[in-house]
Amino acid sequence: MAFLKDTEREQLRQLVKACLLEISKLKIELKKCQKESSRSLVQEHSKLQEQQKEQDISIQKKEEEIKELVKKLEVKDLKIKELEKIKDQFKLLTQKPKKDLTSFQSNVYLLLPDSEDTLDNLYKWIINMGFTELTIQNFEHALRNLERKGYFRSRESHGNVFWKKLDKD
Repeated sequence: MAFLKDTEREQLRQLVKACLLEISKLKIELKKCQKESSRSLVQEHSKLQEQQKEQDISIQKKEEEIKELVKKLEVKDLKIKELEKIKDQFKLLTQKPKKDLTSFQSNVYLLLPDSEDTLDNLYKWIINMGFTELTIQNFEHALRNLERKGYFRSRESHGNVFWKKLDKD
């Protein structure tokens, strides 16, 4: 076996040469595949990044829409509160007067706040309720009459007169 024939050697050499050539071709093919795979991964990655950007933009737009809708809801809630307040005031203005009060006195009593306050602040309050023709003197006179009938109490402190609504049913 140590002695091979020349033809066998030549065949063996050609076979080795063919195998080396095939290995070389396979290496080249492998490099091409690796490059394609790498290129396709890069493309896929860039597509994913683009999709992520689009989603981020979409989310940002949706968040802006939500903020806008929340603002609209807040405005509507404020309007509803105002309308509820007007509704309550209307109910107070249209209810029957208390038995020992005139309609005007009853309105003044029902519309003024329960907290203690000065004549000027209470006058501003009642003017804001719609009694725009009422003078401060007439208003003070109405408060004095309500005090006499037990619906208000007045007290003087540091030169200011404070009025407090009393709970009288």
